[in-house]
Amino acid sequence: MLLASALILAAKFSQPPVVDDLPRRGTLGMAFAPLPPDEASKVGLQPGQGLLAAGAPLAGLAAEKAGLKQGDIILKVNGQTAIPQGFSLKVRDFKVGSPVTFSVSREGKTLELKSTMTEKPRDPGNANFEVIYTHVVSHGERMRTIITVPKKPGKYPALFFIQGFSPVSYDFTLETSTGDVATLDGPILFDFANTGYVTMRVEKPGVGDSEGGPFPQLDYTRELDIYRQALKQLKEHGGVDKDNVFIFGHSMGGAFGPMVANEIPVKGLCVYGVASRTWFEYLLDTIRYQGLVGGQSFEDADEEVRVGAKLMALVMLENKSVDEVKKSHPELATVADAYFPGGLFNGKSLDFWRQLGQINFAKYWANCNARVLAVRGASDFVTYDVDHKLIADVVNKKNPGWGRSVVLPASDHLFHDYATEPESLRGFQKGKFSTNFQKLMKSWIEEVMKS
Repeated sequence: MLLASALILAAKFSQPPVVDDLPRRGTLGMAFAPLPPDEASKVGLQPGQGLLAAGAPLAGLAAEKAGLKQGDIILKVNGQTAIPQGFSLKVRDFKVGSPVTFSVSREGKTLELKSTMTEKPRDPGNANFEVIYTHVVSHGERMRTIITVPKKPGKYPALFFIQGFSPVSYDFTLETSTGDVATLDGPILFDFANTGYVTMRVEKPGVGDSEGGPFPQLDYTRELDIYRQALKQLKEHGGVDKDNVFIFGHSMGGAFGPMVANEIPVKGLCVYGVASRTWFEYLLDTIRYQGLVGGQSFEDADEEVRVGAKLMALVMLENKSVDEVKKSHPELATVADAYFPGGLFNGKSLDFWRQLGQINFAKYWANCNARVLAVRGASDFVTYDVDHKLIADVVNKKNPGWGRSVVLPASDHLFHDYATEPESLRGFQKGKFSTNFQKLMKSWIEEVMKS
């Protein structure tokens, strides 16, 4: 399918039209929550079954067209009992235009509501920039890329965004993003898109339109290739000033950033809330420090680090399976189940974390040959000053004056304006988005482009 916006761009820059044959995923257009067990029994369901329509349906999408209302209890979808676990993955398989039937309990009555699956709305852009939906191929699978381009013809600096490790979709409208959990980093990308930059975001495997997955089984090296291919696509775009391409890596995105920059030259890298020492060092700090931020005593934190270090060494360094550890070290069984539910760590495969642990990041930072800004929010309890200072030190030893480390007041891991780490921990994901980081990054980028 030829996108109209792509054809317009091709005419502007005298390039072949962008061809995108990656199918668009559908959406129900409504938020759902697990049904409380006591409510499930009232409608003849077992605990763990049923969904609650948790918000108002979005206009023009499948749920609204079916007549769903906030507060409805979803009993079945297309004849199958509605189960919260894995529901979003099932919805991904509903093709646009296919019928969808909801069996709903409302005010004691059971209703059958029917609709057709609707395409997820695209970011429409605005008067200053247009949005291109295209893709790259990585390991034989198509990954959705979303590019914003200023409408006025010309060559523009570019910002390539690499998100954190979670399977969060960045397929949303930048202009209306608020920086909440559903639109994380959105206000930053909008600021750049709206003021004369080309921007790019990419969807991870099994997320949004992207093929592949399931996401939890994705390892580090396969994910790295996605960003490699996306950065190549960005630099080949006719509207990009190839001499002024920048990477912005948030959280785990700051680990992928210097690695792709070692292969594909960029002008600068800005990272926020990252680790740069060995992954094992970072893990031990996290076990100790997050407990202390949460009110744990120093004695208990010390003991937890001792136990956690032993467990992590067996799993992450000696590559023992969780079951092997539980069998050979039964005293670690309870902790192992807590750290590695379902054999995963933080929702991702052990292969991902083990590969991450083998990487010498100092080598990549030393050889990225780009200006670097490493920023940590002062209320970010997830990451540490030492990692950001280390990045600047490594860069400056190789290229004096090219690295800078900044601690940003009143900013946590998600750019929310909490003043302290304990405040962020208590209200995590619920704070007010601060624009201080994007102002700092833009000022730094403009400074670098003039140098």
